[in-house]
Order: sequence, then C-alpha cells, then structure tokens
Amino acid sequence: MAALAAAAGLRELVMDKCLGVTDVGLAKVAVGCPGLRRLSVKWCREISDIGIELLAKKCPDLRSIDISYLKVSNESLRSLSTLKKLEDIAIVGCLFIDDDGLQMLSAGNSLQSIDVSRCHHVTSQGLALLIDSQRFIQKINAGHSLHEIETCFLSKLSTIGETLTVLRLDGLEIFVSNLQAIADSCKNLVEIGLSKCNGVTDDALQHLTSCSELQILKLGLCSSISDKGLVYIGSNCAKLVELDLYRCSAITDEGLAALVRGCKKIRMLNLRYCTQITDAGLKHLSTLEELTNLEMRCLVRITGIGITSIAVGCPSLIELDLKRCYSVDDAGLWALSRYSQNLRQLTISYCQVTGLGLCHLLGTLRCLQDVKMVHLSWVSIEGFEMALRASCGRLKKLKLLGGLRSVLSPELLQMLQACGCRVRWLDKPLVYKG
Repeated sequence: MAALAAAAGLRELVMDKCLGVTDVGLAKVAVGCPGLRRLSVKWCREISDIGIELLAKKCPDLRSIDISYLKVSNESLRSLSTLKKLEDIAIVGCLFIDDDGLQMLSAGNSLQSIDVSRCHHVTSQGLALLIDSQRFIQKINAGHSLHEIETCFLSKLSTIGETLTVLRLDGLEIFVSNLQAIADSCKNLVEIGLSKCNGVTDDALQHLTSCSELQILKLGLCSSISDKGLVYIGSNCAKLVELDLYRCSAITDEGLAALVRGCKKIRMLNLRYCTQITDAGLKHLSTLEELTNLEMRCLVRITGIGITSIAVGCPSLIELDLKRCYSVDDAGLWALSRYSQNLRQLTISYCQVTGLGLCHLLGTLRCLQDVKMVHLSWVSIEGFEMALRASCGRLKKLKLLGGLRSVLSPELLQMLQACGCRVRWLDKPLVYKG
C-alpha cells in the first residue's frame, strides 16, 4: 500500500478482494493519491466506515466508487454524500445500509448510476427519496433487494424518464401493471433486467416492448414467457443486441422465427435449457449475421445439422456453448472448423464427438483459445493427445477430466504449460466408450 500511496498521479484503482487491505491501508492511498477519481474496494471486508470517511475527505475528485460487500453502515453514505463530483456508486450486498443511508446520500452530488442490488434493507421508499433529489440518474440496479415494487418508486421513475437508460430489477416480484408503468414512463430504456422475476408474462412483454430503444433484455428463468412474447419482441425491438432466455422452456422454433424476423442485430443470445428448440430453430438463427455469442447448453434436440446452419450463417461467432447437447457429433465440429474461423471460446462437454473431429477442430481454428471438453466419452486417450498437439500451442485455457492428467504424455503437458495454457482439471472419473 505504501508503494501505491507514492503514486501521487494515480486516477483509477481497483483493489477487489484484496482481503488484507484495512482502513490504515486505504488511508495511505487516500493521503498519497488525492486526485483519485475511480476506486473499487469490493470485498475488502476489513475496510469500515472510518476508512470511507477519510477517503471522502482526502479525495474530493472521486467520481466513481464501489464498496460492495463491505461491512459499512449508513455513515459511509453520509461521508460519500460530501463528494460533489460523485457520479457512480455501487453498494451491492451492503447489509447494514437502509433507506436512511440513501436519504443521506441524496444530498450534495449528482449521481448518474447507483447499484443497490442485494441490499436487503433498501425499499422502494428509499429509492424514491433518492430519485427525487437526483434528476439525472441514468442507471439503477435494484435487483434482489426490494421486497416489492411500490407505487412511490414507479411514480418517481417518471421524473427521470428522459435520462434513465438502464433498469435492473432481477429477482423481484413483478406485475403486468408494474411493467406497463415503467414502459409508459421510461421510453429511453436501453437495458432492462428481469431475470428470475415472478410475474413476467407475454402480456407484460407486450407493454415493455413499447420501449423501442431496448438493446439488452434479460428474461432468464421467466418461465411464463412463450413464443407469443417473442413475437412482441421481434415486432418492436429492432435495436436489440443481447437477449437472455435462460430456462424459458416454453420457447419453440416458431418463437425464434418471429424473433429473428425483426431483431437482425442480435449479437448475444442465451438459450440454455430451452429444451424445445430443434435444428429448425437453429436454421432461423442462422440469419443473424452479427451473432457473436450463443449459449445452447442442454438443447438435447439439436444435432450437427443445426450446428452446420449456425456455422455457415453466423461467421462472426466468437463464443459457443454446446455443453450437454448430446446429439451434436463430428459433423458439427467439421462445420465449425470450416466456417467459424473467428471462434475463440467453445464448450463441447458431453457431446458425441470423436478424436478425429476434435483433432480437426483444434488443428484448424486459429483463433480458438478457450475449450471446455469434459466427458467426451467417445474420444480416446490417443484422440486427446493428437487433438491437443494439433492445437500447436494456441490454446490459453482448457477444462479436462482429471483422469487425463496421469495418462497424457508429460511432453504434451509441458508444452501446454510452456505456451501459457492454464488447465483446469475436473475431479471426476475418466469414462471412455470408444
């Protein structure tokens, strides 16, 4: 900390999970670096209200601070309220902060972003008071915190409707009327998080999709959403670039067809555990030329035919998750090898691929750096050996069964280490069917 304190010109500092940092260490930084503008001390559990108070006194130019998961109280927010230039504050999981602290924070600064997620003693009333004094807030994250969304909070949202672009309410109890009020008040929303929200239905999405500027929509674990909801999204959200449908198990191929007709700019799509999707659905997705990230874990009905459609139609693909897609075989890997030249991260654990397909894949894709290939029971030890050698040292991260560690050649393991490849060995028995 003394060395950091000597960097008088320091403007940004991230010390997340530096568990040994105390109030004394933070004080040294604050005194030595008075021009500090951005600071994150997330999970530095030895820092208390005393350290935050001194920081606020010594670093008046602070614009952004993250004190998430610290054992601080409302007194820290009282101290931070004196920072006239403060724009961004994150207090995730600060269990001793409540509405009184938010009221203290509301005085004296011009906040643009606040994250109170997992603050279990913060309520709608506290956020409403804060919004009432902060008319230029752009981002609010209240996920997994509010016991319920009350009228007082919804009414205050209308006062920042012109500036608010990001609203995350993940894990809360949501009603159709709530989303209707949000959609009516906040027409400029670019991102909304509703993952794990009970009450998000197709009818709720009909209201929400009137926010035509939406680019990021997170609906994971909203099990009431069906193809009808995707019709609303596809018809109204042409600017969408990221969509999370994790475990929305009622979604079918028809829903994907409706989605891609209107949302041509999607780059990131999470379809994990949407188990009704088949190769026909992937054929629809293949029209998304800008798609870079696709998660399809446990889509048990897709095969190499669907993967071929994706590989041919989505040349920009960077990350692909096929874990537990049990019917994906070498045909899918051959297609990826030929058409997905930009692929950097791939998960194929539990797929029915062989050593030949794996060897061709790792030997062909020059950009591939991160591969998770656990429980490939049709790949022999020799198949793994040849495939990893074919990668020519390009891989930087691997996930393999721990049983392979003792049977792969020492020369190969040394080569991987010398090339900077980090291997995560999974402690499960080695199974081979070949």
